[in-house]
Amino acid sequence: MNNNFPKLAMAKFSEQYKGQKLISMHATNPEPFSQAELEQTIGQSFESILKNVNLGFAADEGTLALRQTLATNLYDGIFADDVITHAGAQEVLFCAFHALLHPGDKVLAVAPIFEPLVQIPLNIGCGVSYVHLDSNNDWSLNLDDVEKQFSSGCRLFVINFPHNPTGATLSGVELQNIINLCRKYDVWLLSDEVFRGLEHDLTYRLPAVAAIYQKGISVGVISKAYAVPGIRVGWLVCQDKQLRDRVLDIKGYLSICNSQIDEKLASEILKAPEKLLNRNLKIIIENKRLLKDIQSISGVDIDIIIPEVGCCVFTIINPGQITSTDLVKKIAKHSNYLLYPSDLFKTDVNALRIGFGGKKFNEFVHMYKT
Repeated sequence: MNNNFPKLAMAKFSEQYKGQKLISMHATNPEPFSQAELEQTIGQSFESILKNVNLGFAADEGTLALRQTLATNLYDGIFADDVITHAGAQEVLFCAFHALLHPGDKVLAVAPIFEPLVQIPLNIGCGVSYVHLDSNNDWSLNLDDVEKQFSSGCRLFVINFPHNPTGATLSGVELQNIINLCRKYDVWLLSDEVFRGLEHDLTYRLPAVAAIYQKGISVGVISKAYAVPGIRVGWLVCQDKQLRDRVLDIKGYLSICNSQIDEKLASEILKAPEKLLNRNLKIIIENKRLLKDIQSISGVDIDIIIPEVGCCVFTIINPGQITSTDLVKKIAKHSNYLLYPSDLFKTDVNALRIGFGGKKFNEFVHMYKT
């Protein structure tokens, strides 16, 4: 077990650019709302929402109002008691992994991957294996490879669709096949669903894992698909009461409970989630049309698999040119943009993560438009 909390590679990488005032072009969330824009979108002011708000401690599991809002408006077949709110999604992951895993447990994860989804299990002392999305086949997932890993023993499978960093997703049939495999081999399934809602067409939206599998854990947050990172609210959804009770025990060593102000704002904002998503998708889809115009960056040829979900892509660098880390440094030096290299995502694919959810994405494209 590693109790030293090694610095995450993403944070370590970003440190070298502190103070350089680079423009972030790697973000995975849409353009964050301003307060004024958010108030206009939901038809309420913060002042009216927070009038006479309770400034005492919230319930450890989250206010009933917020948990009911989440269960009713974001999920099918989920009840308020199935939901625990947290101070962001990172706390959800920390609590869920520590509630479920023990040193020596085997964890399987889909790569490329957002580092905390595997670093926390590694810190616990778990063995982590990967099943890699196929960059030569639209970032597809080979379920035969998943079953091979399960057959040799597995405690937990970690998935993330819509996927960060590739923008890949699953079909409904593929997701059901994963759940069937988890049932067959008695594997827990943690699904990082923080980008759920950013499907460019509603037909791509998958059901929440927690709603269709008893040993499924769904992770959500207001900062990503809903573009409100200034409100620090994430949530765990799971039908297994024993797991939820253990999560609350662990949360007692961390935030204990959320801010009543954040929970009250979130409970009102998420009563009309489609209003936020529609605004975000408008920006995303307009920017998506521009992706085809980028065939090279800083003189380096790239290949973009245009996604049907989310607002980030993993642009593959054509072979024999430059490493992704060196290309990021080149872009930062000459173009003042910060991208993220593939080294940060547990993969051997030579690629860059580019976010296209921001309002200034067109300026980035104009610089590199062919």
